[in-house]
Amino acid sequence: MTNAALCPNLISNYRTPKIFWYQTDNAVFIRIILTDVEKYSIRVDCDTFKFSTTLNGNKYFVGLKLCGTVVADKTSHEKLGREIKVCLIKAHKWTDWPRLQMNKEKTTFICMDPDHIVKKKSWDDPFANLAERETFDEYKKRMNITNIPPPESSTSGSESDDEKYIGYDY
Repeated sequence: MTNAALCPNLISNYRTPKIFWYQTDNAVFIRIILTDVEKYSIRVDCDTFKFSTTLNGNKYFVGLKLCGTVVADKTSHEKLGREIKVCLIKAHKWTDWPRLQMNKEKTTFICMDPDHIVKKKSWDDPFANLAERETFDEYKKRMNITNIPPPESSTSGSESDDEKYIGYDY
């Protein structure tokens, strides 16, 4: 008889909400998908994240060992209608996290936020292969650039910086 046969099945009284996450260069954003949450608890340490609430008689809990470190006292969160959005400030900025939690096993309740997926190789990366770079139109769309104004004409009547100082001895 093996040790696995002697262990009883673990049964939890807690449910796990759906979590979407994404990151920027400076922060990690977690969206906890639960509708009409009134009260909840969030606890963040340098490398752990915990969330709990009760909704319609059901208890919810999430405990994560984060893949990177965060500045716990700069954590912010906001209750929106259908979700709770949490912003964790990265302790090591400009470092990409390969996943949200340290555990490499795939979990069904955590996934990347499909609204915030960005190509790793961007238009402005000089080391990207030409075929892997996004087009300038894709870059403008990703950065929400709708109009690039033309440079100001020097015939607009105002003097340029160089023209202002001509004739002055410094």
